[in-house]
Amino acid sequence: MKTVNVKHLVFGRGRPKICVPLVAKNTAELDAAVAALNGVPCDLVEFRADFLTDAANAEAVLAHLKILRERLPDMPVLFTFRTFAEGGECEVPSEYYFMLLHRVIASNLADMVDIELFAGDDGVQALIAAARQCGVVTLLCNHDFSATPEKEEIIRRLRLMQERGADICKIAVMPKSAADVITLMDAAETMSRCYAEHPIVAIAMGCLGAVSRVAGEFFGSVMTFGTAGKASAPGQIEAAELSRILDVMAVKE
Repeated sequence: MKTVNVKHLVFGRGRPKICVPLVAKNTAELDAAVAALNGVPCDLVEFRADFLTDAANAEAVLAHLKILRERLPDMPVLFTFRTFAEGGECEVPSEYYFMLLHRVIASNLADMVDIELFAGDDGVQALIAAARQCGVVTLLCNHDFSATPEKEEIIRRLRLMQERGADICKIAVMPKSAADVITLMDAAETMSRCYAEHPIVAIAMGCLGAVSRVAGEFFGSVMTFGTAGKASAPGQIEAAELSRILDVMAVKE
């Protein structure tokens, strides 16, 4: 499996990287979210632009991203605009979604960009091509907030992301039982061992899925999400506690 470099980070080597989502409605809340990172053990931040009050205004989104970049010049930044269909906070036309991501990629303000696998084939391919040209890492993803697909379907989606040209492939599912969590982790382990050419991220959400957020090193998941304030998805663990658990569980060579 290839590793992926983002600033000082190497995805696909060592323990899973901790990503802290920044959830804010406006500049004051964004500043507060950044301040809350002080002393928090995290490897990168995710700017969840769909939480902004002005999320449907591209100029406002880019202005907030610029503020974030100025506040955290050395921190790897993942830009995410989660669509309403996959659990996001702001419903916008697909044309806006693709336009915004193209502008973010061209701005050089984000190191990584989140792209949803099922947002539209042609649009997704154009975004991946644009990101590659600009040196922006692509995280192609799919979120299922209603269920956990069968193992074969999880693997199919991850392999499809890889075929599309993603640098990192991510899937998040909602378990209804412990067996669903095992299905997710089993699928990720099989994907990582048998098919993965690029790093993968696999998460089971909610309280049931907590083990998937701390045990990624054992089944091939290279990143996990921890909070330093408001969570962006159900089941996220406080980043400091998450870091302690990852240290305890780290594979010792």
